[in-house]
Amino acid sequence: MPIELEAVAAEAAGCTRCRLHQSRTQVVFGQGDPHADLMFVGEAPGFHEDRLGLPFVGPSGQLLNRLLEGIGLRRDDVYICNVVKSRPPQNRDPQPDEIAACRPWLDAQIRLVDPKVVVTLGNFAAKTLLETTTGITRLRGRTHPFQGRVLLPTFHPAAALHAQGRRTAGPSPLEAMEGDFRVLAELLAAAKPAPEPEPAPEEAAPVDEDRPSEQLGLF
Repeated sequence: MPIELEAVAAEAAGCTRCRLHQSRTQVVFGQGDPHADLMFVGEAPGFHEDRLGLPFVGPSGQLLNRLLEGIGLRRDDVYICNVVKSRPPQNRDPQPDEIAACRPWLDAQIRLVDPKVVVTLGNFAAKTLLETTTGITRLRGRTHPFQGRVLLPTFHPAAALHAQGRRTAGPSPLEAMEGDFRVLAELLAAAKPAPEPEPAPEEAAPVDEDRPSEQLGLF
């Protein structure tokens, strides 16, 4: 981890800016490639994340891993974090003052990792970064400009897992996420710099047949 990002993580580990520090086991700062082109931003740590100190390690994380594998990526290729760094009690929704208290840590992560594409997972992450009251169902399915980057909202993996087996009028949350990840693969491909063209081979100098060979001058 780069020194500056490591320093921010160390400072966040002792954060007491909101009430969530009273019930958490530990701060869950983030994980992954600190120079990744792709950053995922979720809502808040859950039970498993709070115990292990790592984001998306429970069932939601397993689904996220499968979706990444579907577009040829691994967790090590991306950076993953949450809007809120401490688990809310009983996994309740984070409160506005808790989100505001954690915002400087998230802003620092985005600035230091400097991804080309940010994917928000769920309602709170999308609303927080896009500064909107519009819900995730209306936000997803298209990209949004964000601080000179591209932001792609999608559902939280937990919502996709919760909806499994239920009838839906349109695509299920999981099917929608799979579609969003196909869009994500296209965004990442477009963000890659074009390969430099190979230099053209040097042409041999033309031979002047009327000019006597230099070797003939030796005799």
